Amino acid sequence: MSIQAIKEEVFKLSKTEQAELMHYMVELLATGDFDLSGEWKAELDRREEALDKGTSIGRPAKDVIGKYISH
Repeated sequence: MSIQAIKEEVFKLSKTEQAELMHYMVELLATGDFDLSGEWKAELDRREEALDKGTSIGRPAKDVIGKYISH
């Protein structure tokens, strides 16, 4: 199955199913050989805590990604 075909199938999922898949993908990537510096680990911990507390101000992924695609 191609990446494009997978993307098309993911698009058909409900938002809940997409979120579950995203969580799975993040966990999958986190289990590989991926070394972060202490500074990045601390930053990610800080961001996770802000998300858990509800104090993080998020933006839709399409807006963030669109910013970089347009350049």
